[in-house]
Amino acid sequence: MLKNFYEQMRKSSEDEFQRRPRAWLMYTIQLTSTLLKAFQEDAKVVWTTYYSFPMELLAAFDVVPFDFEIASNLLPGVDPAGCVDIMTKAEAKGYSLDVCSFHRLALGSYFLGYLPKADLLLTTSHFCDGKTKTNQILAQYYGKEAIMLDVPNEISKDSVAYVSKQLKGIAGKLEEVSGHKLDSERLKECIRASNRARAAYGRLGELGKRKPFPWDGSRLCILSIIGNMFSGTPFQEQLYLKIIEECEQRVAEGKVAPEEFRVLWLAWFPAQRTNINEILRRHNASIVMGELARVYWDEVDEEHPFEGMALRCLKNPYVGPIEQRLDGIRQLLDEYAIDGVIHFSSTACRHANASFRLIKDVVAKRDIPFLVLDGDMSDERSYPVEKTRFLLESFIELMAARK
Repeated sequence: MLKNFYEQMRKSSEDEFQRRPRAWLMYTIQLTSTLLKAFQEDAKVVWTTYYSFPMELLAAFDVVPFDFEIASNLLPGVDPAGCVDIMTKAEAKGYSLDVCSFHRLALGSYFLGYLPKADLLLTTSHFCDGKTKTNQILAQYYGKEAIMLDVPNEISKDSVAYVSKQLKGIAGKLEEVSGHKLDSERLKECIRASNRARAAYGRLGELGKRKPFPWDGSRLCILSIIGNMFSGTPFQEQLYLKIIEECEQRVAEGKVAPEEFRVLWLAWFPAQRTNINEILRRHNASIVMGELARVYWDEVDEEHPFEGMALRCLKNPYVGPIEQRLDGIRQLLDEYAIDGVIHFSSTACRHANASFRLIKDVVAKRDIPFLVLDGDMSDERSYPVEKTRFLLESFIELMAARK
């Protein structure tokens, strides 16, 4: 079922790309093409976490990276009712509604036989506790090894060495799965490609400082999560440069939508269809930046790739003391002339939600409205449409009052 969905999604995107060669269509075609490779019989498939694992390492091997969260949760934007049916398969086996809908949907997809095989399962300790546990559960079902990259809560010489040692061990596992040794020159080229993409990503972030913002902020938030799947490949830089080109063309032609309010988005943007964008656009409110859409990591030293990839993990805003996340939010508030802050709160995402009070205090010191928007990533049963409308419209009124 998922394979057919990806095929249809790719075909429609390719057809549209022939008529209108746009960056987001490039992204969709590359995403679905990668996911479809995982269904090939001879593919060596490594399940991973696109948004937190150092994907440059996987790019250096002949393996197909597959993320069951992203793969399953492309569906809610197209068939929300069908997703509920899939999730109920997991719920019937004891996975309750307080488990993240991303993971219930992935587990339901497994029980229905929708997912490809897994040769190795990799994830990380940071970002998502539920992902780590679901990875372990699915590894047991498949009878395969699950490896968690443990990222400690401090940046030090010892912690960099600790994470880089684990990455070298994972490289050994990838050698076993792929059937070939790690080519150090190939890894260096993947690092160089990633560094070039980082520079382009920084330019994309600078566009958010323009008034009005010449792109779609919700897509920027989505890209900050899924875009990392292309790290280490030439496509990532090509995609970012194409988006920049389209934005600059939109500005030159005067085709940018009017903007009255500038919004900073925190945590995740829902995968299912919602009324969020419709309400914001109707009131000329633009999401101009997401907290993970900034360049928070340094260039990776190609001569010391494992240490560099380890340091990038350690510098993630969701690792370590909350002050690391708060510092990033303060920086974005100052640099992007923010009028209001929205934190999307999925009940299951305890990792992100634990910081509400501290974030609210940081934002309040700048007299900027702050909204905690409760909802769900993929389950339409837990998304309050009218409550969302009321809260967003009240939030917009508050921004207007403080202008």
